[in-house]
Amino acid sequence: MSRSNNGRRVAIVHGLRTPFVKCGTLFRNLTSLDLGKIAAVELLNRTEIVPKDIDKVFIGSVIPSVKTPNLAREIALGSGIPATVPAFTVTSACASAMQAFTSAVDSILSGDSDIVLAGGADTVHDSPYLGGRGTRSRLYDSINLIEKAMPLLKMGAGESAFSLPLLPERYAGYTLGESAEKLARRYQIGRDEQDSFAVRSHTLASRAQTEGIFEDEIIHTFVPPDFTEIVSADNSVRYDISVEALSGLPPLFDKEFGTVTDGNSAPLTDGASVILLMSEDKARALGYKPIAYVRSYAYAAVDPSDELLMGPAYSTPAALERAGIGLDEIDLVEIHEPFSSQVISYVRALDSKGFAKEKLGRSQPVGEVDMEKLNISGGSIAIGHTLGATGARIIMTLAYRMSKRKGNFGLVSLASAGGLGVSIVLEKE
Repeated sequence: MSRSNNGRRVAIVHGLRTPFVKCGTLFRNLTSLDLGKIAAVELLNRTEIVPKDIDKVFIGSVIPSVKTPNLAREIALGSGIPATVPAFTVTSACASAMQAFTSAVDSILSGDSDIVLAGGADTVHDSPYLGGRGTRSRLYDSINLIEKAMPLLKMGAGESAFSLPLLPERYAGYTLGESAEKLARRYQIGRDEQDSFAVRSHTLASRAQTEGIFEDEIIHTFVPPDFTEIVSADNSVRYDISVEALSGLPPLFDKEFGTVTDGNSAPLTDGASVILLMSEDKARALGYKPIAYVRSYAYAAVDPSDELLMGPAYSTPAALERAGIGLDEIDLVEIHEPFSSQVISYVRALDSKGFAKEKLGRSQPVGEVDMEKLNISGGSIAIGHTLGATGARIIMTLAYRMSKRKGNFGLVSLASAGGLGVSIVLEKE
């Protein structure tokens, strides 16, 4: 899929994101729309692209808002992109920004577009309140709806604060965290190994922050209401972490025998990520030097009742096959880290003859993932997981790291709720 049948090739021209900050902290006065506009406006300014030249906008989002039912459209209009440019909000759980990205890729490959803005945005603290059917019926059956709703409208931020509930997967009947526990048992991944992987994520991310590795992608963001405070880094990265410190944290999902904790899971964060994509010919005509090109991508879906978080183990070999390369030819790997156990299970599955034969119908395993090439700037366990934006973050992080290192190919993979997996192969040349 490096080039379509019409000879078109998709270039990643530039990518930017806000810092990812723990939900309800520094960005508590900002909405998904606010963060999305910050990222989009800065991207337009830095690339100096003419807004009217943009053909489409795709934005991923997981947490809906009744005030912005088409978040992408509001971000586009609020960023100075003309009203004549179509904009679409896509949602596919944690893969939402990936879906936005591949929608942009398809639009360019088909010849329908030449320049597309794609990404994602979410703020957990801006989640809608959910009421049961009985509550909704009593509210909406009332003649005086406003009078009944007034107590809700008067509630302040402090009183109404809440955390995102760990709702079960409707089909599977259990949460993502419980799935991570199942993977830990199935692949015999102990607590120490999970905590060690989490320490690795924080250590690499803190080193990347210290060395300014993320400066290409992060927007220094002014915080309302007085705009005197500037957020310039992801605030969940820990510099003083150790396996010993993590070992004291209690299990989250299996209180008696569990090994998945806050420390070896990705924290939920608020943020936005956007990427500017163009056809290769258009990028050259406008004088841009792409940081990477899209070689191939693949989605996979598995039974969530059995393999909820293992989708990437299926999408990766498909993406590699479409790219016409093997795993041993990949120079950098960027994978979303929802839980340590998920990433470790993914790595083991790809190198397993049993998994290859029983699950993939292959005589040989996909291959061994070189850990020296995986998430070399840390991952979501340290940086955080913005539900609708993480997919775009890991794509741009990989593209920027590839642009400054030897080698030609990079692999992005992400596990999503519902048993979905997506993998994308990028290339420099």
